[in-house]
Amino acid sequence: MRTLLITSLLIALPVYADDTASIDAIVAAYYDVVSGPEGFVYDSERDAALHAEDALITKVFPDGRFQRHDLKTEQATITVPYEQSFFEYEVGRRVERYGSIAHVWSEFEMRASPDDDPYSSGINSISLYFKDDRWWISSWSTQYRDPAGEPPQTRNPKKLSDLDTEQFSDVVKNIVRDTLQACEVQGGMEGRAKMNLAVVGEVQAKLVCRED
Repeated sequence: MRTLLITSLLIALPVYADDTASIDAIVAAYYDVVSGPEGFVYDSERDAALHAEDALITKVFPDGRFQRHDLKTEQATITVPYEQSFFEYEVGRRVERYGSIAHVWSEFEMRASPDDDPYSSGINSISLYFKDDRWWISSWSTQYRDPAGEPPQTRNPKKLSDLDTEQFSDVVKNIVRDTLQACEVQGGMEGRAKMNLAVVGEVQAKLVCRED
């Protein structure tokens, strides 16, 4: 009797292990769980299974609106079944991992159907950790791209190792220029200057820079 009861419970419980077995799997599930045609029923249990308890969500919109809340608050905004189709696709990814923690920069597009052109896009910043033989989403943040053009300060900066010789030279020049703008020469001269501007005597000077 006990064996039959346990078996029944296992059958009744949803199986989401495949969604969390790897970073690739959990990111794929992150997008798949919210994507579907008109009439689609969002699986809130599957989505919750991807996230750690009290996972935080942050959204930044082009018009300056800012949202920060937990997953339950996010789920409360989703109307099911879908009145309109909604598909969110990952179109670019960069993963940084150290041991049991990882961070995924995931570029995405939103479409009305799989074959339509995107009507919105942006970057998802997804923080993950590995525990109990699976991956968990501890938090994610979304920066929606401004349709008029993404401001330069939100673009991913290049690493110095990615720069060519000319680009690296420009970086060094800018650092030197900015540094010298915060400096001034202090000192004096003992002696006299001739008409040909040659200095007879001793010049003592030092370069003093602000530390702000």
